[in-house]
Amino acid sequence: MDERALNEKYPGRMVFREGDRIVVKTPVRFRRRNGRQMIVAAGEGEGSKAGSDDNALALAIARAWQWQEELESGEYSTVEELAATKKIDVSYVRRMFRLNSLAPDIVEAMLQNRTPVGLSLRQLRRGIPLAWCKQRELWA
Repeated sequence: MDERALNEKYPGRMVFREGDRIVVKTPVRFRRRNGRQMIVAAGEGEGSKAGSDDNALALAIARAWQWQEELESGEYSTVEELAATKKIDVSYVRRMFRLNSLAPDIVEAMLQNRTPVGLSLRQLRRGIPLAWCKQRELWA
């Protein structure tokens, strides 16, 4: 699918290629709810669930990919160093790294707010099958 078609498919978002990467820019606003800072996609209605599992999943996946990239680039040499720098528990970072093993089509569905039934961040923290076909069986 070309960039123009992607931009038409996801209004309000900017999709373009940067080398071998596809970059998606989504306008967001920050909101405080129940004492917690939240990221809300622009255009999301007031009646929508800004703190929903879909948003939590998308944020967790983004963090996991970012942390993986920081490790691979050499910015941090160990998971322990990354966790200490970010002031996060090492076990949490390791649990979130499991999200990097999700099948690409499942990740894409989540990012398009089409989260498979029965799939939640809490469930993913318990464990993710490594085989993509098994993931699809569980969450298709």
